[in-house]
Amino acid sequence: MKRIQLRSRFPKLPRRKLRFPKVKKRKQSIWVYNDGQLEQERICPERLMRLIYENPVGGAGLLWLVKRKAVSRLYGLYCRTKLSAKGIPQFIEKYGVDMTGCHGTYKNFAQFFAREKMGVEFPKEAHVLGSPCEGLVSIFSDIKPAQIIAAKGTDFSLEELFADAKLAQEYSGGTMVSIRLTPANYHRMHFFDAGVVTSTRLIKGDLYSVSPLALNRVVKLYCRNKRALIQFSTENFDDAVLVEVGATFVGSIVHCFEEGERVNRGDVASYFKPGGSLVLLFLKKGTFKPNPDLILRTIEGVETKIPIGESLGVKK
Repeated sequence: MKRIQLRSRFPKLPRRKLRFPKVKKRKQSIWVYNDGQLEQERICPERLMRLIYENPVGGAGLLWLVKRKAVSRLYGLYCRTKLSAKGIPQFIEKYGVDMTGCHGTYKNFAQFFAREKMGVEFPKEAHVLGSPCEGLVSIFSDIKPAQIIAAKGTDFSLEELFADAKLAQEYSGGTMVSIRLTPANYHRMHFFDAGVVTSTRLIKGDLYSVSPLALNRVVKLYCRNKRALIQFSTENFDDAVLVEVGATFVGSIVHCFEEGERVNRGDVASYFKPGGSLVLLFLKKGTFKPNPDLILRTIEGVETKIPIGESLGVKK
C-alpha cells in the first residue's frame, strides 16, 4: 500500500535561531509560536500568577495556599453558580477563545469550560498522529527515564511521574509530547488513535499551576501534581501512555470511557474542570517520527500553538 506523505501545515523554520521581539525585561516573557509568528502568551489570570510565582516576599505563603485542593474546590463551587456565567462573554473576548463548533448556552462557567466541540476532525491516514488536545506543544525525543529535560530546563524522572519503574523503562529512548492547556483552550482530550484502554490509575498530589512561571519555581512540578495515568494499546502506534496533569483551580478530571473498552480515533477521552492543565503523551522508541519543525521550536524553548487533531508527526 502506497503511503501518503502529508505536508505540514506549519511553515518551515528558518535555519537561523528564532528572533524574539524586544520587550521590557521587568517580567519573564512567555513566547509561543502561532501561525508563523512569535507572540507573547496572555497569562490567565496574569496578576495573580505573577504575584504567586515571581514575588520573592509573599509568594511562598501564596504558593502554599494555591496548591491546596480546598482552594480549587472552592473555585469549582463558584464556577458552578449562575453568577459565574456573567463573566463568560468577557472571558471569550479577552482571551480570544475559539468557539467554532461549540453550540448552546451555558448556565455557569463550569459548563462553558468543559464545553464539547462538534466536528472535531483527526487525520484519516492511519499513519498520521493527530494532537489529542488543543494547546501549546513541545516534543522531546530520545527521552531518558532517569532524567527528562522539559520546559524551561526543568528536569524530572519518568519513574517518579509514572510511579512505576518497570513502565518507565519501557519508554526509554522514546518520545514525550507535552501539550499545555491554558484556561482559554478547549479542555477535552480525544483519543488520537483507535485501540483499547488497558489501565487507568490516579496518582495523588498537589495542584500547582503548570505555567512556565511555576515550572521555574517548583522543583519536579509534574511529579508533584495530582495526575491520571492512562495506558493505551493503539492500532497504529504500539502501546502509549497518556498522563493528565491537574493544576491550580482544576477540581477534577472526568473520564468518558471504561477500562478495557475499545475506543475509536477521535472519541472524547476526558475533560478537565475549570483551570489550566497539561497532557503528556509518551510513545515507545521506534514507533513515532515527530514533526521536525515542532522539535526545532522545542529546542529554541518555544511552545507551538496547535488545534486539536493537528498532525504531530507520523508512524515510524
